Amino acid sequence: MDLRGTGPFALGGLRRWATGQCSHLGTDHLADVLLVVDELAANAYTHGGGPLRARITAMTTPCCVVVEVDDVSSAHPHVHPTAPGAHDTSGWGMFLVEELTDTWGVHENHDAGGKTVWARLSCGTRARAPCR
Repeated sequence: MDLRGTGPFALGGLRRWATGQCSHLGTDHLADVLLVVDELAANAYTHGGGPLRARITAMTTPCCVVVEVDDVSSAHPHVHPTAPGAHDTSGWGMFLVEELTDTWGVHENHDAGGKTVWARLSCGTRARAPCR
Protein backbone atom coordinates (compact mmCIF):
# COMPACT_ATOMS: atom_id res chain seq x y z
CA MET A 1 0.00 0.00 0.00
CA ASP A 2 1.41 3.37 -0.97
CA LEU A 3 1.39 5.75 2.01
CA ARG A 4 3.50 8.59 0.61
CA GLY A 5 2.12 11.99 1.49
CA THR A 6 -0.46 10.68 3.95
CA GLY A 7 -0.91 11.45 7.62
CA PRO A 8 -1.99 9.38 10.60
CA PHE A 9 -5.59 9.66 9.32
CA ALA A 10 -4.58 6.93 6.83
CA LEU A 11 -4.16 4.31 9.58
CA GLY A 12 -7.82 3.26 9.37
CA GLY A 13 -7.46 2.62 5.64
CA LEU A 14 -4.24 0.73 6.28
CA ARG A 15 -6.00 -1.54 8.80
CA ARG A 16 -8.85 -2.17 6.32
CA TRP A 17 -6.34 -3.00 3.58
CA ALA A 18 -4.42 -5.33 5.93
CA THR A 19 -7.68 -7.08 6.92
CA GLY A 20 -8.39 -7.77 3.24
CA GLN A 21 -4.89 -9.17 2.72
CA CYS A 22 -5.28 -11.53 5.69
CA SER A 23 -8.85 -12.81 5.35
CA HIS A 24 -7.73 -16.40 5.98
CA LEU A 25 -6.42 -15.66 9.48
CA GLY A 26 -8.14 -16.56 12.71
CA THR A 27 -9.50 -13.77 14.90
CA ASP A 28 -6.56 -13.67 17.35
CA HIS A 29 -3.91 -13.80 14.64
CA LEU A 30 -5.62 -11.05 12.61
CA ALA A 31 -5.95 -8.82 15.69
CA ASP A 32 -2.22 -9.19 16.38
CA VAL A 33 -1.32 -8.47 12.73
CA LEU A 34 -3.48 -5.33 12.74
CA LEU A 35 -1.92 -4.10 15.96
CA VAL A 36 1.59 -4.63 14.59
CA VAL A 37 0.93 -3.01 11.20
CA ASP A 38 -0.73 -0.08 12.97
CA GLU A 39 2.20 0.35 15.36
CA LEU A 40 4.89 0.13 12.67
CA ALA A 41 3.09 2.69 10.50
CA ALA A 42 2.35 4.99 13.46
CA ASN A 43 6.05 4.87 14.41
CA ALA A 44 6.93 5.80 10.83
CA TYR A 45 4.63 8.85 11.08
CA THR A 46 5.99 9.86 14.48
CA HIS A 47 9.69 9.01 14.19
CA GLY A 48 10.45 8.12 10.57
CA GLY A 49 9.43 11.12 8.51
CA GLY A 50 6.25 9.34 7.41
CA PRO A 51 5.76 5.89 5.93
CA LEU A 52 6.34 5.36 2.23
CA ARG A 53 4.87 1.89 1.74
CA ALA A 54 3.43 -0.98 3.72
CA ARG A 55 3.63 -4.57 2.52
CA ILE A 56 2.05 -7.73 3.82
CA THR A 57 3.09 -11.21 2.81
CA ALA A 58 0.47 -13.67 4.04
CA MET A 59 1.27 -17.37 3.69
CA THR A 60 -1.17 -20.17 4.43
CA THR A 61 1.27 -23.10 4.70
CA PRO A 62 2.72 -22.53 7.18
CA CYS A 63 0.35 -19.87 8.45
CA CYS A 64 2.58 -16.82 8.77
CA VAL A 65 2.36 -13.09 8.04
CA VAL A 66 5.24 -10.73 7.39
CA VAL A 67 4.51 -7.02 7.79
CA GLU A 68 6.92 -4.43 6.35
CA VAL A 69 6.82 -0.63 6.56
CA ASP A 70 9.29 1.60 4.69
CA ASP A 71 10.12 5.12 5.83
CA VAL A 72 12.73 7.78 5.06
CA SER A 73 14.59 7.82 8.39
CA SER A 74 17.77 5.93 9.17
CA ALA A 75 16.95 5.89 12.92
CA HIS A 76 16.13 2.40 14.15
CA PRO A 77 13.35 1.64 16.64
CA HIS A 78 14.32 -0.03 19.88
CA VAL A 79 12.64 -1.85 22.71
CA HIS A 80 13.24 -0.75 26.27
CA PRO A 81 14.68 -3.57 28.41
CA THR A 82 11.65 -3.48 30.73
CA ALA A 83 7.97 -2.80 30.14
CA PRO A 84 7.05 0.89 30.28
CA GLY A 85 5.50 2.08 33.51
CA ALA A 86 1.81 2.72 34.01
CA HIS A 87 2.34 6.47 33.73
CA ASP A 88 4.74 6.44 30.77
CA THR A 89 3.37 8.21 27.69
CA SER A 90 5.53 6.32 25.21
CA GLY A 91 7.50 3.13 24.83
CA TRP A 92 4.55 0.74 24.65
CA GLY A 93 4.44 0.30 20.87
CA MET A 94 7.65 -1.55 20.20
CA PHE A 95 7.25 -3.40 23.50
CA LEU A 96 3.97 -4.79 22.10
CA VAL A 97 5.57 -5.57 18.75
CA GLU A 98 8.29 -7.50 20.60
CA GLU A 99 5.68 -9.43 22.60
CA LEU A 100 3.36 -10.24 19.67
CA THR A 101 5.82 -11.24 16.97
CA ASP A 102 8.04 -14.26 16.38
CA THR A 103 10.76 -11.83 15.42
CA TRP A 104 11.15 -8.34 14.02
CA GLY A 105 13.99 -6.28 12.64
CA VAL A 106 15.19 -3.41 10.54
CA HIS A 107 17.16 -3.27 7.31
CA GLU A 108 18.41 -0.37 5.28
CA ASN A 109 16.29 0.52 2.26
CA HIS A 110 18.64 2.24 -0.16
CA ASP A 111 15.89 2.75 -2.78
CA ALA A 112 13.86 4.81 -0.30
CA GLY A 113 16.85 6.44 1.36
CA GLY A 114 15.70 5.13 4.74
CA LYS A 115 14.81 1.80 6.28
CA THR A 116 12.29 -1.02 6.35
CA VAL A 117 10.95 -2.23 9.70
CA TRP A 118 9.54 -5.75 9.43
CA ALA A 119 7.84 -8.23 11.72
CA ARG A 120 6.85 -11.90 11.38
CA LEU A 121 3.79 -13.37 13.13
CA SER A 122 3.00 -17.08 12.95
CA CYS A 123 -0.17 -18.75 14.12
CA GLY A 124 -0.38 -21.86 16.24
CA THR A 125 2.09 -20.45 18.76
CA ARG A 126 1.78 -20.23 22.55
CA ALA A 127 0.28 -16.75 22.06
CA ARG A 128 -2.41 -17.58 19.50
CA ALA A 129 -4.50 -20.49 18.33
CA PRO A 130 -4.04 -22.05 14.88
CA CYS A 131 -5.92 -20.31 12.08
CA ARG A 132 -8.71 -21.98 10.16
